[in-house]
Amino acid sequence: MQREFAAKDAALGAFIEQPDYPTLVLGATDLDVVLAFRMLQERDRRDTRRVYLLFPFECDASGRFMQQCMASLAAQIAAENQVRAQEGVTPWAELPLLCTDPGQPPARRLRAAIEHVRTLVADGVDIVWGLMPSTLADAAGYRETVLPLLALDGFEAWMEGHRFCVRDDSSRRFLLPQEQRAKAQHVLLLDLDFSPEKSADVLVGAMNDAARPPAERMQAAMQLAALDLMHGRLDQALEKYRLLYGWHREQRDPLGQALALGGIGDVATRSGQHADASRWYAHALDAAADSGNLGVTLNMLLASGEACLRLKQPARAAEYFELASRGADKLMFPHASVAALEKLGVALLGAHKTAEAARTWTEAKTLCERFGCEHQRRSLLERLAALYAQAGLKTQAKAYEMEKDRIPSYREGARR
Repeated sequence: MQREFAAKDAALGAFIEQPDYPTLVLGATDLDVVLAFRMLQERDRRDTRRVYLLFPFECDASGRFMQQCMASLAAQIAAENQVRAQEGVTPWAELPLLCTDPGQPPARRLRAAIEHVRTLVADGVDIVWGLMPSTLADAAGYRETVLPLLALDGFEAWMEGHRFCVRDDSSRRFLLPQEQRAKAQHVLLLDLDFSPEKSADVLVGAMNDAARPPAERMQAAMQLAALDLMHGRLDQALEKYRLLYGWHREQRDPLGQALALGGIGDVATRSGQHADASRWYAHALDAAADSGNLGVTLNMLLASGEACLRLKQPARAAEYFELASRGADKLMFPHASVAALEKLGVALLGAHKTAEAARTWTEAKTLCERFGCEHQRRSLLERLAALYAQAGLKTQAKAYEMEKDRIPSYREGARR
């Protein structure tokens, strides 16, 4: 399994480096695509010669998927421009309106974005696009969106200098069925198969292999601990997280300590020991702060806030969720920011700060509208409608209910 993973990673790297084929179709299940995305993330971290643009969002509706992709791309351009402003360099041009217009067909928006990014990046620098949706409920809409990248009618000039990694579902082969493969002369195919059973066997072998470097064994232990936690094997998970904490403390690695301590907190949460969980999350937060890793800090803030809510401590929970919202904004994670704001509103309401809760949920709703987070917007509208109805403000409550009803349902969205 380890050799297979290395082979697939090498094949992905070979595709990125070769000049003749612009597109790679990756056949993957929802579980396998996570590993494919991580492969691309790791290459992004190491590869300084190329630009990587990675989009792992759910595709329950192709329009919403593209809206999230364009929002992410706009945020990356904005972040680059902050650096360029500090260096006194001419800023990059913002995305054209065609890219951000939800009324345009997703395929047209994607091509406009591809052409625009090519004008921003220096000639000779390849751009790697990872269109890796974590789920594919709207398979037909996704296929229509990425179909131009398959170049079934021949290679086009706008594809020059790009590498497109697009996901297919290995269980149903909707993107490039067998009868069309002969026409796909500019496409390479790569299938992934990393089933949970195979992965677990490999991880157990790696953890128990004394010939491996200790860091590799501990990485395997961390992944096994997460699997134990997921499947309710709490004693086994706790044993591994304690082992991990001890090893990372010996290595003076605060990030590893934070992850292990957070895992111990998660075990306590699953066991219903919320006071213990809160204490472990607090230790994890201290270690995460020492590591400087804002992503892990964000996760620990959210977990700490949840623990405080379970302990009926809404004021403390509000402090954690406020900090989490700020951290998500810095990381430009709109979904995480919305989640933090929604929980902040819950905490404020629990602390009898009704007006503040309403303002917070309204702010979160606005963020949803900006980034196309429709499922979260529906939840927020339900909360606002209930809040205003309870306050006797029936007109406002009705308005929120009507706005919620205008959001396409899951099945309607999938047809868009």
